[in-house]
Amino acid sequence: MRPNWLLISLAVCALAPAFAAAADYDPPIDVDEMPEYVPEEVGSGWYLRGDLTYNVDRPVYDFMLLGEETDNIRIGGSVGAGYHFTDLLRSDINIGFLGRDRYELGGGAAEATNDMWTGMFNTYLDLGTVAGFTPYVGAGVGLLYSKQQVDIGGTSFYDDDQYRLAYGLSAGVNYQLTKNLSVDLGYQYLNSPQTEYVDTDTLSVREGVDFHQVRVGLRYEIW
Repeated sequence: MRPNWLLISLAVCALAPAFAAAADYDPPIDVDEMPEYVPEEVGSGWYLRGDLTYNVDRPVYDFMLLGEETDNIRIGGSVGAGYHFTDLLRSDINIGFLGRDRYELGGGAAEATNDMWTGMFNTYLDLGTVAGFTPYVGAGVGLLYSKQQVDIGGTSFYDDDQYRLAYGLSAGVNYQLTKNLSVDLGYQYLNSPQTEYVDTDTLSVREGVDFHQVRVGLRYEIW
């Protein structure tokens, strides 16, 4: 029996598209879903600080006159804010009360006061951290404000306000208490070479005051 070539040709033509479609078919690729990216929380770099200070050297005015001595406040303090530029470099701005000298005669018949404040911009180099302790050195520049007053019988006899350049050098160590809080213990040398004062030994006006300070404070990292 001869094959029916016509039927075979028709069958091949009918099945050809199906074979072509099967050849073009790509099976689906199983792709694992990428995990959602969650950025890691990092510190902002900003911090707040507050310090207590003690002036260990002789006050600007420390004398006895007519049986009365000056009352010297050597304890001061400062508040400020700063920023970490890197793990080693940071800067802050501080406003502080430096100290006060007060002399009173005759239950208020005469009174003389000298108040000093500072505004400083400081930069520090942190020297690395070991067991939570971070030693540092620093330097700063700013202004020293001095207000000197003399009142006699309740009337102002002398009133002088000075704004003078000041600079400071510091060193200390910071200890990490918690993730955000640390305690700071340090020393600062502060100098204002053009601030005027009266030398009570010679009664002459002189320039230049300096202070040696012990400082203890807290620093809070803002996250």
